[in-house]
Amino acid sequence: MFYIPQVLEMGWVFEVAKMFLYLSFPVGIYHYVNQPAYFDKWVIQAKKEYFPTESKQVYEQMENFIYDFNVNIEKKHLDALERQSKNKQ
Repeated sequence: MFYIPQVLEMGWVFEVAKMFLYLSFPVGIYHYVNQPAYFDKWVIQAKKEYFPTESKQVYEQMENFIYDFNVNIEKKHLDALERQSKNKQ
C-alpha cells in the first residue's frame, strides 16, 4: 500500500511522463506521415482520384469558356459606362 506522502512525491514523475507523451505523440505522427512511401501511397493516389488528368481538348474548352465569359462581362461593363456617360450629357 502506498503512503500518501509517497504518492505526492511521485506526482512530478507522472507530470513528466504526461509531458513526454504530449510532445512525442505529435512528433511521432508527423514523422510517420511525412515519409515518402506514405506520401506516394495516400496523397498522390488521392490527388489522382479527386483531380483526374484532363485531355487537351477539355482544357482548351475551359480556357475558351473563361475567356468568352470575361469578354461578356467586360462588354456589359463598357455598355453600362457608355449609357451612364450619355445620361450625364
